[in-house]
Amino acid sequence: MRSARGKNLFFLWFILIMLFLWPRDVMSKESNGKGGGGEEGQGKVTFLQGKCEVLAKGETAWRLLKVGSLLSRDDEVRTRDKARLEIRLPDRSILRFDQRTTFKMKTVFFDAQDGSRDIKVEMTAGKTWANVRKVFGTKKTFELASVNAVAGVRDTVWRMNVGLDKSTLIRVYEGTVEVYNPFVKPDYKPEEGGFKAPREVRGPQEVARPYEEVSKERWEEIVLTQMMQIIVPPTGKPEKPVAFSEEDDQKEEWVRWNRQRDKEIKS
Repeated sequence: MRSARGKNLFFLWFILIMLFLWPRDVMSKESNGKGGGGEEGQGKVTFLQGKCEVLAKGETAWRLLKVGSLLSRDDEVRTRDKARLEIRLPDRSILRFDQRTTFKMKTVFFDAQDGSRDIKVEMTAGKTWANVRKVFGTKKTFELASVNAVAGVRDTVWRMNVGLDKSTLIRVYEGTVEVYNPFVKPDYKPEEGGFKAPREVRGPQEVARPYEEVSKERWEEIVLTQMMQIIVPPTGKPEKPVAFSEEDDQKEEWVRWNRQRDKEIKS
């Protein structure tokens, strides 16, 4: 009788210990942006229309995405005809991609404990819309890159189109976007996590594909503010930043759809 009671007590204590330890382990991995202290996080598919595929790092076959799918560092994604994709990142920023878009998740880091992030996405072709949340950490990197331009932001709403000819269009709706030459990595102010004063590229240098086919002509960092746009051609210097009309912009269905999705996020 005592033996049976002792076994029951043993199993009861075992179960209580497991229940106590297991949730703590799960929470430690999820609490800081779905990655754990100092680890990479993941983006989560929150909307999907049509056929979208991912080629995960280390795999050789593309697989279909679905709502709830997770995207990690070095995953390549493509959206097919009439497809659209929305991703929520660990810092709660939103990225959306239109049909016939190809991109790669370069880094997906976010630490909820100190508010630092390092999120970088490379666009090969297509359209993306970004609704970037404000963070308060020492590092605030959020970058979208094409073959001929890198756009860095803090908290803003903006979009980037990358044409088949590799030209890049950037339009800003809220906040500020810094556009700079992809041949030189920008410097950040440690105290602000921002960019230093504009500077020129040091000069032509050998770089890995696909950048080697792009002109290495020097150009300075360009700052875009609300309702401003810039076009960066496949080669050479960017065009002069100009204002764009909201009325003309709203004629594009892609813009109207994103505006509506942004309203839904706020509500």
